[in-house]
This record gives sequence, structure tokens and C-alpha cells, in this order.
Amino acid sequence: MILTVLPGSLFPRVKPAIGLDKVAHIFMYGGFAFACLWGYRSQFVANGLAYKKRAIWLAIFISIAYGGLTELIQEHLVPTRTGDWFDFISDCLGTCLGALFFYLFFHRKK
Repeated sequence: MILTVLPGSLFPRVKPAIGLDKVAHIFMYGGFAFACLWGYRSQFVANGLAYKKRAIWLAIFISIAYGGLTELIQEHLVPTRTGDWFDFISDCLGTCLGALFFYLFFHRKK
């Protein structure tokens, strides 16, 4: 995640495959949401549906807020970097997929 705030001049100039950076955002934020929920795993299995919903929505909120904040920081504070709405959309998609995978994995373990 620290790579999101490094100046663009630190990265090599290569033309990435189409959409490769969006796929990276999806995996990065999917993993982030999954990791946010990982701390709740024992309580997630033991508690009821209301607890599960709260934990999932909290992880989704934190991950999406972090994605939005990094895009704003890139746009306004990091030299040679720009924020991108499509990156943010990829962050949101990855977040939802990470939370969904966590839910499916731990919901069936009950």
C-alpha cells in the first residue's frame, strides 16, 4: 500500500498491458478487505448474522475510504502522480470481492 503514495518518477516507464493496473487494484484492495475481516474470523464464526453484517460493512467502508483517500492524495499531494476514478472503481470492486470471499469462506464453516 505504501507504493500508492510514492512519486511516479520512482517507477520505471513501461507501457503496461491494458487494464493490468486495474487488476492490481482489484487484488490489492480485495486482499485489504479480506485482511480487515481476518481479525474478526473467530468472532465471525461464533456470532450471529447482525455481527457478521456489521463486520463486513465496516471492512468495506474502511477499505473504500482508504482507496478514495489514496486517490485524493495522489491527485493533490504526490508529485507526478494523478488520482484516477477508474482506479477508485477498481478499489471498490476489489473491496467487495474480498469481503464476499471472506464471507463465503467463513459462513460455510459454521
